[in-house]
Amino acid sequence: PHGVPLMPMTLTVDMSRPATVRVGARGLTGLEQEIRMVLGTRKGSVPLDRDFGLSWDFVDLPLAEAMQRMVAEIGRQLERYVPRIRVRDIEFSSDQPVEGRLQPRVTVEIREEYRDDFR
Repeated sequence: PHGVPLMPMTLTVDMSRPATVRVGARGLTGLEQEIRMVLGTRKGSVPLDRDFGLSWDFVDLPLAEAMQRMVAEIGRQLERYVPRIRVRDIEFSSDQPVEGRLQPRVTVEIREEYRDDFR
């Protein structure tokens, strides 16, 4: 009905779980791949866009500080490189990094103007 706000459409991407790349993926699968690409790329490693991906500047920081900086970096980079989404929540798979790695679980909301692309 006209004037009634739509329920948010969300997607959660858990980087602690392996995923396969599907060439030509569309819809939510394609969106998840876009998000994983940003989260899994080290900033500075993409030749024509050195700002793409996540900074590793916080690697040797204390865990609590590294998590805070990573949350800020994830929010900034996802909203820049995946403009169809709005970051809603960022958690980590556990309080202890696995093999020295923080593995984020990111929940995003698809912006209202793009929701028809995912129905």
